[in-house]
Amino acid sequence: MTLLGIAYPKTQDYLAQKRDWRFVRDPSNQIAGALWHQQDRAKTRALCGQSGTYFYCFYGSAFSKLDQSEIKEDDLQAIAAVGPARLMARFWGKYLFICFDLTAKKLICCSDPSNQWPVYWAWSSRHGLLFSDTITCLHQTLVESGERPAWNKNFFTTWLRTGTVQNGVLPFDRIQEIPAGCAVSYIDGGQPQIVTVWDPLKHAVEDDTQTPFGILKNYLNRFVSLADRPVLELSGGLESSSVLLAMRAVSSADHPLSCAHYYHAGVASSNELDHARHVAQSVQAHLHEVDTRVLSFAPVQSVPRVAKPHIRYCLLAFNQYFASQLDKGEHTQLISGHGGDSLFLAPPPFGALADAALTWQWQRLVRVAMDLALIHRAPLTQVVTAAARSLFSSDLFENNGGTLDLLSEEAQHESFDRRAYLHPFLQQNKVRLPGQLYQLALAFLTLDDIRSPAYPFTQPTHYPFLCQPMVEFALSIPSYDHFEGAHNRIVLRESVSAATGYPNLWRRNKGETSGIDLLGIRDHKDHMMALCLEGFLAKEGYVDVKRTRAAIQHSSKGHSKYFMGLLHLYAAELFVQGWQ
Repeated sequence: MTLLGIAYPKTQDYLAQKRDWRFVRDPSNQIAGALWHQQDRAKTRALCGQSGTYFYCFYGSAFSKLDQSEIKEDDLQAIAAVGPARLMARFWGKYLFICFDLTAKKLICCSDPSNQWPVYWAWSSRHGLLFSDTITCLHQTLVESGERPAWNKNFFTTWLRTGTVQNGVLPFDRIQEIPAGCAVSYIDGGQPQIVTVWDPLKHAVEDDTQTPFGILKNYLNRFVSLADRPVLELSGGLESSSVLLAMRAVSSADHPLSCAHYYHAGVASSNELDHARHVAQSVQAHLHEVDTRVLSFAPVQSVPRVAKPHIRYCLLAFNQYFASQLDKGEHTQLISGHGGDSLFLAPPPFGALADAALTWQWQRLVRVAMDLALIHRAPLTQVVTAAARSLFSSDLFENNGGTLDLLSEEAQHESFDRRAYLHPFLQQNKVRLPGQLYQLALAFLTLDDIRSPAYPFTQPTHYPFLCQPMVEFALSIPSYDHFEGAHNRIVLRESVSAATGYPNLWRRNKGETSGIDLLGIRDHKDHMMALCLEGFLAKEGYVDVKRTRAAIQHSSKGHSKYFMGLLHLYAAELFVQGWQ
């Protein structure tokens, strides 16, 4: 679905064009807003109505956290009067919610916290507040109005340092996105504001019946049609195996299931084909085995237009090859286990020890410290020192101080706020437990990570581990309860193991893909040189060309020191190329 909206338009010339608008009028019969949408094949459910002086539109599906009943008109009327915080506290799903308070002349707009339905907004001096769920639609609307967005320099300098911008700022100076769990609020005559309407630390269902495996099954039942033969990206690891076991649990024993494992036969460290085969055979699923020679950073003929850069841009050529190996090609519906390792802390942070101390878990301190030492293969002195340091650190990710190696001297000396690029909830939070704060930061980082589509696939990818109930459930568990002995993600392992009895959930070895990425730089060094040394960011003075050339040479020899900086630069250059 493509939606475009205007709140309290300043003029009506744009409304007079060909679009089939739905007008929202206030008590004086003035236009408070206009909505237009183009339906897709899935025929997204739409509920629009008016309750008193509130007009609302709800697109998509939502279900009660308590009894899983579908949201009703009565629920929406109550939510319209109170605000979307009630919606996110009591329901979960995939949706877009718009509400006009016709008396207060106020608009509030949001989407569900799973972040798979993005919403963008822009301020137009000619038309007022514009919003859309499609970046190209909103961008084109501004262009047609003679207000073409320019590049936002601050975004690019932040992106090159961190590889993530979660506060809603985009590479365009006129356009912003609504961060996960937030809403854009606008009162006629004022300025649009981003408000936080979801507290992931408070909204979990507090009972003993909810489990990770149960949440996976519930998501699949509600949002995945197995009759359409979706394909699960099966690495053979804990998360993807859990999703496949849940798919079999919600289907009949003879229903065909499809999954795909991609690997590079020449790089043994990345090859987990045996594990993927084992779990696929255990549930009688068909496994597509894709041995690809298309490495990371391979050049592509076309680049999609998306809202902002994405680190997976280095895999565009691989994704095109992967799609060609599937029966439905780029029209395949994918399911991914991405996100589970972040939510269930693999690996757990040293700050978990500090959490145990701050919450008076004195009898468990020694055991927590010893488990962390075992998992990280570090001496106890290092564990204790790192835990103490986490109490005073301003870096939520423990190791991300910002990538400076490739930046020009001018860009390096620009002021940089280590928290300004983070999600608004993280900027406003008062959490004092470093382990929990780290987990929360990873959750928002991962939610932001899935917003970009998996080009060239035309269908949105399903991420069961990042649905709202799973995020809230994982965050409700203390950081020091997410591991035991040598095993991380212990809550997930125990849940799936108890439900299925599948034994391979307890293996601790994990494939390593960094070797493939460095091979990609080696094999496509000339392409990397051309894109990164002659591209937009180099010409605009964001990066130091001499140091970047040396970094590419260094990385092509198998060294990883500059890899993340090159990954951020490559993604940004491809992003700009897509829009040019």
